[in-house]
Amino acid sequence: MLDWDDLKTFLAIARHGSLSAAARALKVSQTTMGRRLDHLHGRAGAVLLERTPSGFRLTATGSAILGEVERMEDAALSLERTISGEDSRLEGIVRVTSVDALAAHVLTRGLPTLHALHPGIIIEFITDNRALSLARREADIAVRLGRFQAHETVVRKVGEMAFAVYASRSYLEESGIPDLASGATGHRIVRVQDDLLDTPDARWFADRTAGTRPVLLANNRDVQLRGVLAGLGIGHLPRYLAEGHPSLVRVGEPPHLTREIWMGVHQDSRHAPRIVAVQNAISGAIEQSRALLQPP
Repeated sequence: MLDWDDLKTFLAIARHGSLSAAARALKVSQTTMGRRLDHLHGRAGAVLLERTPSGFRLTATGSAILGEVERMEDAALSLERTISGEDSRLEGIVRVTSVDALAAHVLTRGLPTLHALHPGIIIEFITDNRALSLARREADIAVRLGRFQAHETVVRKVGEMAFAVYASRSYLEESGIPDLASGATGHRIVRVQDDLLDTPDARWFADRTAGTRPVLLANNRDVQLRGVLAGLGIGHLPRYLAEGHPSLVRVGEPPHLTREIWMGVHQDSRHAPRIVAVQNAISGAIEQSRALLQPP
């Protein structure tokens, strides 16, 4: 008979299409994933996933069982969440997913107090632009820019973050002050990569820089900041990152864009003491950073 580890291997490869991506999802090595796939096929007595030049795809047998395996996963995850939600211990790992710069510069401010109160709690930050699933227990708490909806998730607004356009003094001396009202024609920009161009801050910046050319694309805010500091071009940055650098100049007239910060947790685990403690620490860190996130 197949065991649950076999079926998790099957689902991961079916969803991600490659051993490497599936291995990252399950936090094992690619070699281990390949060995698990061979073991799965041996136990099943049938080929469920076949290798193609573009990756793995389901066979007819794999397609026939996919829905049942997904229902088994839902039941297993529901069981895990129920057990986790009833766990009254103030210890263990709590996984928090958020964007990298916010986690590094703001959310970590709440950790010393959390550790002093509950030294048994370990925070695992998963800094990723992807919307990780709380229902699948890819994370326990999500902190995202903007309200989000997910299956059986309880969300609340915990703060706001201001953005503005910046350039280095050296860049402005070389290229002049950009006219954002007319598309900043002739200027260079530092911006997010194409897969994040549909976010509110990326659209706001794109609308005001139609006449520019990009010279640096990065989904990491610190990388964007360093590019702007180096004089590569103008960039649209969170103010909490840029305001502390005297060599940067804010360009353009207010009002600038502000994005809301929302926190979510799955309803099955929202009352677990360690989850509550970490949520309180995150809320406290954001409140402590209010003047930084929304400077005058």
